[in-house]
Formats: sequence, C-alpha cells, structure tokens
Amino acid sequence: MSGSELRPHHVVLDREYDGTTSTLRAARTDMVACLNRENLNEDLLERAELVLSELASNAVQASPGNPYKLRLALAADGSLVMALTSHTCNGGPPPRRPWGPSFVLAPSGRGLMIVDALSDRVNVQRPAEDTVVVTATLR
Repeated sequence: MSGSELRPHHVVLDREYDGTTSTLRAARTDMVACLNRENLNEDLLERAELVLSELASNAVQASPGNPYKLRLALAADGSLVMALTSHTCNGGPPPRRPWGPSFVLAPSGRGLMIVDALSDRVNVQRPAEDTVVVTATLR
C-alpha cells in the first residue's frame, strides 16, 4: 500500500513478522482479532483469512527467513485493503496471466490464483528489485 492508497483509508494493523512458517498463525490471529473489533461481516473475515494465509505462505516459501509485513486498512466504503510486503532473492511472482499451477496435479502454484478469486482487486508491485508488495482489496 503506497502512501497515496492509504490516504482515504484507516490503517487498523501494521506489523512485521519473521519469515518462518511458525509466524503464519500469529499473523492470522492478529488479523482476525483486529477485524473482529471492526465488526466486519463473516464472509469478508473468512475471505481475508484465506487471502492472508496464501500471501504469507507465499512470502515465507519464496524467501525463507526474510521478514514480511502485513498492513490492513479499512476504506470509507467498507472495503478491506490488505498489503503484504516481502523481500525476496528469488525474483517475484509470475505475471498475472499464468497465475495458477503449471499443470492440474502440481503440488504448488495456486496461491495468487486463490487470492485473485477471493479478492475484488489484486495489485502486485515491485518497488525495489528485492521487494514485492501484493495488495488485495476485499469488499
């Protein structure tokens, strides 16, 4: 989430987590607790939890040991804007068109496809060579 994207939004969570699988549950727990305080509907909460699980898992898998940052904001229209920033030495996500597994029985490759299906809008930015920011907007 860039500064211009945040102006009309109210940031409700801004945390960094260690880049290990042991932090995935903490990130989900923090997000759910935060969003429960905001009285969002159950459908939005469930989709947000799945989106976060996919994005954080992707970040840890792409660059183990490197921290990732979660930022949540609420827009005036009730949308949830989730940005996950990660640092990677393995390039970035694939271009949008091939989001999904390379073949039906592939053991991985579905994360961004799932995020895209659960979100109203997904934006991937590369503000630096080693940085990826995936922003998902859920209504």
